[in-house]
Amino acid sequence: MTIELSRETEAHVKEAAQAKGVSVDQYIQALIAETSLRHRQISEFKAAIAERVASLNDGECVDGEEVMSRLIADLA
Repeated sequence: MTIELSRETEAHVKEAAQAKGVSVDQYIQALIAETSLRHRQISEFKAAIAERVASLNDGECVDGEEVMSRLIADLA
């Protein structure tokens, strides 16, 4: 497969890959994996927020600091 990049982007990617000690292909694969992980984490975070909002709408009361602590712990 051929991907066209500007010279600046190509130079940046090569430099970043070299700095990490990996090939450009490995660097791109790592970026894709990291992006996928972040999207999954964001989706899980949004679902957790929606779940908490629904429980509040159902009358359940929880301390805000406790909720945030649990959400932050879930992200770690």
